[in-house]
Amino acid sequence: MAQPMSATAKPAGPSEPPLTPLSGMPKRVGSELLLLFFAGLGVFAFQLTIDLALTKETTSVTFMMPALAFLTSLAAWGIMRGLAPYADPLLVPIASFLSGIGIVYIRRLDRTATTTDPLPADAGVFAGQGGSQLMYFMAGVVVFAVFLALVRNHRILRGYAYILLFAGIGLAALPGFLPYSISGSDGSKNWIRFGSSFSVQPSEFAKLMLLVFFAVYLIRKRDVLSVAGPKVLGLQFPRIKDLGPIIIVWGASLLLLIFERDLGTSLLLFAMFLAVLYIATRRASWIVIGLALFIGGCVALYPFFSHLQVRVAIWLDPWNPNYVFGDGVEYPSSYQLVQGLAALNSGGLFGNGPGAGNPNLIPASESDFILAALGEETGLIGLVAILLLYALFVQRGFKAGIMCRDLFGKVLAGGLAFLVAFQLFVVAGGVTGLIPMTGQTTPFLAAGGSSLVGSWLLVAMLVRVSDDARKPWQVSYGLQKTEAPPEFLAEQAAKRAAAEAAAGVADDGPVPGGDQPTELIIPSSLQGGAEPSGQTPAGTEQNLPAHGAQSPPAGGPQSPPHPTNRQPGGPPQSPPPSPPPPNSAY
Repeated sequence: MAQPMSATAKPAGPSEPPLTPLSGMPKRVGSELLLLFFAGLGVFAFQLTIDLALTKETTSVTFMMPALAFLTSLAAWGIMRGLAPYADPLLVPIASFLSGIGIVYIRRLDRTATTTDPLPADAGVFAGQGGSQLMYFMAGVVVFAVFLALVRNHRILRGYAYILLFAGIGLAALPGFLPYSISGSDGSKNWIRFGSSFSVQPSEFAKLMLLVFFAVYLIRKRDVLSVAGPKVLGLQFPRIKDLGPIIIVWGASLLLLIFERDLGTSLLLFAMFLAVLYIATRRASWIVIGLALFIGGCVALYPFFSHLQVRVAIWLDPWNPNYVFGDGVEYPSSYQLVQGLAALNSGGLFGNGPGAGNPNLIPASESDFILAALGEETGLIGLVAILLLYALFVQRGFKAGIMCRDLFGKVLAGGLAFLVAFQLFVVAGGVTGLIPMTGQTTPFLAAGGSSLVGSWLLVAMLVRVSDDARKPWQVSYGLQKTEAPPEFLAEQAAKRAAAEAAAGVADDGPVPGGDQPTELIIPSSLQGGAEPSGQTPAGTEQNLPAHGAQSPPAGGPQSPPHPTNRQPGGPPQSPPPSPPPPNSAY
């Protein structure tokens, strides 16, 4: 009969070696300051080059705007050092540099605007959309600080999962119930306007709230969602009855597409759920099911929504003269996409130089098509450098998830990193004609207060997870509990062994009920007890009594009766062979 395993039995070694040592990762204070200095220097050089190209002279704004952006970045770094000292050293410098480049370039577009009066060169530092973007940058850093101050451990968010779910659903759905005059823009309804000068895009915050709920829900249900179902073409699909969550999210994304006509937000939320589902279960079949559902839903709704038909028609044939000069009613207008493609072609490999191109000819060049505008003046090399910075930011986000000591942190960090990567993909794909335009904004770069503040809130969440993953491990309880790393367990075992050695207790072998399989322990009375003289020759093996024997050797202590090895309903079975003596008597 096989021996049972102990209830606390564990594998001999960890299946995945830890990436964070027990003492924590080193703090890169000098490296962070150096990166921030080079980021500020790059923003200043960009501003100086633009001013010299446009007016051949410098103004006070040439120095003030990069200086304020640098001081704001320095404030974000100081907040991170005080509230999350072990966080990844690249997250804040990369986000600060991209935000600074966006501020400077949006002001450059203000000064050559064609639809409104151009901004004068000597206008104040907070004038125009560039000045507004600088104020939004400061507001984003304030939100960054508030989040880090209130949420000292990312696992606290697990207790607010359902509150964030309902808040996220409410924010995402609210524009659909408002009149088009308040929430509409370019055919879709994804804004809430307060007067003529201030507006909010709720989906920028709703996606972060829903991501937290998705992470909490999926780590609780991951075992059910990972159960194997039918196998088709080499892919192990889930059971039919486990498709409920993805069907619900699929239906919600289609409702967004129906009521708000917002293809970008609908696609983003569904893709985010799929990514988190894959991270939690590691089943590629979920990706196949999700893509089939979303594409099938879009194909089914395509004949009934003119907004979706316009975007597909522009994507399929942007150079059609009827589309390029279309009126937007009988013929859709592909003028924006054509001008973006022409700008990228004009930039070539090295670009026309900052301030030397004509990006103002692209409609919405400060928001939807800022990548095309930058590509014209910085060229393919400059645009690839910006995309590589995004790639590095995403990589550090995924690394924070891998290093995290709890499953919720892993899923949350992976979802946040995917969110940035996917949003950048749909923007770059729409600008280059790879996919239909979705109306999404480029994180950190594009104009818009909701986008920039939401992006810095995302950075704060990544910083919090990264800090927990890289700091020294500490014993914790409740929602903040994490599994002890192998180094800690080994250290505790060494301390116990030293204490036992100091107390004179010999460690003669493994103890049943510990981390090893249980072993058969034979009392000393069954090992022969007091040996009668003349019965066992010296130097020969001692014969133990068979299981079931009732009489000990003469003169020895009475041993308790040992039950015979019986099968239910059958005769007594022959006893098993006697095991070898254990290392110690019990």
